[in-house]
Amino acid sequence: MEVPYRFSQPQLKWNSYCHWRSSMGATHRDWLFDRSSLTRRLRTLSDDEFEVIPLREEAEPISPEECRVLGLQPGVMGWIREVYLAGFGRPWVFARTVINHRDAQDSDSQLLQLGNIPLGSLLFGDKPYKRSEIEVCRYRDACNASARSAYPLWARRSVFSRGQTRVLVHEMFLPALWEELS
Repeated sequence: MEVPYRFSQPQLKWNSYCHWRSSMGATHRDWLFDRSSLTRRLRTLSDDEFEVIPLREEAEPISPEECRVLGLQPGVMGWIREVYLAGFGRPWVFARTVINHRDAQDSDSQLLQLGNIPLGSLLFGDKPYKRSEIEVCRYRDACNASARSAYPLWARRSVFSRGQTRVLVHEMFLPALWEELS
């Protein structure tokens, strides 16, 4: 399945909380900058009618921007996972996970075999990962012209680390989530 969302477009401007705090509504701020488990919040919001819908999991070269964020040399192979996080059968969040393939194989092979298991169960589990600062960007236009909405497309990214393993997590909050929250 082809995914219309891209997180490494050169025109995207990723910024911290300080940049966005006065120009974004309280609900957006609350969800985008919350450092706790997004999986847990979505499960609660959906009265446990939550599911992970896998789109793809495969090895491929990591994009130059993602290499920069992860502190890797350009052209490194990575493990890429793209999923929808859905509540009540509706995709609420599109998520892309990028892991240096060698790191994941060496230290936490569970990251390579998630299928429909939420990544949050590992990142916030018994041996939690440390999370970097959250960066957020706003997509000026919907990535899919047929999906124009009154709700802006917001995305966030952060890096989770434990030992030598670094996991870049991008999450795009889709209009259906904001509709559910309104």
